[in-house]
Amino acid sequence: MAQISAAAACLVFAAAGVYVLCRELCCARLPAAFGAAAWTLSEALLSPGAPRGASGAASLLVPFAVAGAFSREKRRRPFLLLAAACLVWRWRSGPSAAGPAALEALVLAVLAAFGAQRLWDGEGGTAFVVGAGAAAIAALCRHEPALGERLLEVLPTTAALVAVALTPRAVRARAGLVALVALFGAVRGVEIARGPRAGGAVMASAAAGAPFPRR
Repeated sequence: MAQISAAAACLVFAAAGVYVLCRELCCARLPAAFGAAAWTLSEALLSPGAPRGASGAASLLVPFAVAGAFSREKRRRPFLLLAAACLVWRWRSGPSAAGPAALEALVLAVLAAFGAQRLWDGEGGTAFVVGAGAAAIAALCRHEPALGERLLEVLPTTAALVAVALTPRAVRARAGLVALVALFGAVRGVEIARGPRAGGAVMASAAAGAPFPRR
């Protein structure tokens, strides 16, 4: 129980830290909270070392991150450099290699917060749609997992693509963004409930050291 409490405290501090970071990077409260949630609920924090499965929530973050990458905010540049370094490392090591998952999740979350801020400001719709389309195509073109899981993975991203593409800018800037953030939370919640492969073993590393009976 002590390990689980310590891990929960670490997650709270991690969320608060990323929220403050995003606020310092000129994100409004909702985009900053979105970035903090994306970081804290990532597989890298909830299930460190677990194999990566299909993740609709991760795919849904990609269009936000693409929109954020094209933000006019100059303070995004260090995160773009970190994102490029992570991509190069993964390209050279292979998609199945164990990499700096926590750093990748952090960079994705911060760029996603930048993207959410752009939508909040009534911008970034085109970049979001392009990123959503790219994320959906990339997920469908993978050989694993099974086709059914891949289709479920791209369903939230496709829904977000359609919503952003068809929603007027004024609506997208407020109600639309709230709906997209709620969609991310719902999808990630379902993934966590499904089990360890999708990040469901909350604080799995801490629970492994707790005195629970083993089956």
